[in-house]
Amino acid sequence: MIKKTLAIYIVILGFNYSVFGFDNVFPIQITGKITCSKQAVASVVISDGISVVVTDNNGAYLLHSSSDREFVFYSLPSGYESPIVDGVPVFYTVINKQNEKQQIDFELIKSNRSQTQHAFIVAGDPQVSDMDDCELLKLVMADIHKTASNLSAKMPVHAISMGDNVFDNLELFDTYKQLIATPKLPFYQVVGNHDMDYNHRSDELSAKSYSAKFGPGHYSFNKGNLHYVVLKDVFYYGYSYRYIGYINEQQLTWLEKDLSLIKPGSTLILSLHIPTVYGDSKEPDSYSTLMSNSVMNREALYKILSPYNTHILAGHSHTQWNTIITPKLFEHTHSAVCAAWWQGEIGTDGTPKGYTVYEVNGDSISWYFKGVGIEKEEQFKLYPVGSDLLNPDSIIANVFNYDAAWKVQWFENDVLMGEMEQYWGEDPLAKSTYPPYSNKKYSWLGIGDTHHLFNAKINAPSSKITVKVTDRFGNVTTKNIL
Repeated sequence: MIKKTLAIYIVILGFNYSVFGFDNVFPIQITGKITCSKQAVASVVISDGISVVVTDNNGAYLLHSSSDREFVFYSLPSGYESPIVDGVPVFYTVINKQNEKQQIDFELIKSNRSQTQHAFIVAGDPQVSDMDDCELLKLVMADIHKTASNLSAKMPVHAISMGDNVFDNLELFDTYKQLIATPKLPFYQVVGNHDMDYNHRSDELSAKSYSAKFGPGHYSFNKGNLHYVVLKDVFYYGYSYRYIGYINEQQLTWLEKDLSLIKPGSTLILSLHIPTVYGDSKEPDSYSTLMSNSVMNREALYKILSPYNTHILAGHSHTQWNTIITPKLFEHTHSAVCAAWWQGEIGTDGTPKGYTVYEVNGDSISWYFKGVGIEKEEQFKLYPVGSDLLNPDSIIANVFNYDAAWKVQWFENDVLMGEMEQYWGEDPLAKSTYPPYSNKKYSWLGIGDTHHLFNAKINAPSSKITVKVTDRFGNVTTKNIL
């Protein structure tokens, strides 16, 4: 009986193996060279998303791949640039699955200045659904390009989109690329849950349309002293539009190989769509939050990252917050450049439509939030007494990019009264802008609590009130209520 059952089991395994096409997978040997101005570039990391090799002193590499791999790509070395096509750096080539032996060469572009100092702009969730949204994105991109142009007078600049480039309308990928395109701003991309094919049977096939336009879902590159990594952490489990936050084993294994070539203690920038921790929730351990709004196997990721100083960049929530996970692990969750799905000028947490700018000097990084059409000094909104029905006698401050190293102080008639009290609540302007079930395009759009709100109960209605906000880098912003 046991032998018979085992035989049936083997037959079933064999049948499934054939059905999924694994029996048609064959080895592919890929050779090539990495050059710049026809000169060999040594020590460049080459990968097919699983295997990782390094070019020799002649710029040559040999990669043992297979016909189930989609791309060969390199990890851009510091001091170089990739060609840009339609705004997107092209650091990859599609593998010809018909040839068991093939040659794939890459030509790099030498950077015309040092990258030790550089900047990058992080844009969360463009999420365009139609041409009306695309027109609005055009205005946002004009602001981003202006900021990038000002920064590029001092240092090299690149940008990263946190995913959800489109809102399920994958036919808009080409239009999106046209909108972000500028030859002076390399714009790296991340896979979001609204960028995926949900008509396939498994996660392995879910990024087909995305990859056809943007290349591999996970990859790395270098700028100055920093190593950048991009991962796909949206896992489609083959049912409807459902997904979870999860990083599969293939990517974790690849990441271990990629980071084995990076010196411990180095600074990493890790970009993904779903934050590893959903910090903008009163119930961070609720089932729905753990499943689709955070990375379920984050501890495995943290272990791999532990030898490094890492900044994790995420989007997904359309709200802004920061999480200090450990002294060496800081997660930045970015609000959306579309704010509340292009339905207003602020997000559901009151954060203006905008993006975050990071400036790098060696291994040191500073950052600030930049609202669209708003000066960089605009780091918080101040509301007068009576703006919040739950705190009727208090002034309210919404400090968009707050973290625990910031100070939010208040003065009454020029006398320091202390620090304002942080609390969970609803931004007053967001509450009036997005009333439940009455928004112009999406009836489901509403707001929730956020924790970058602060209140202080004043002593007299006629007092002059000043709020002083100091960020972690010592930058000060003040506002008055007279």
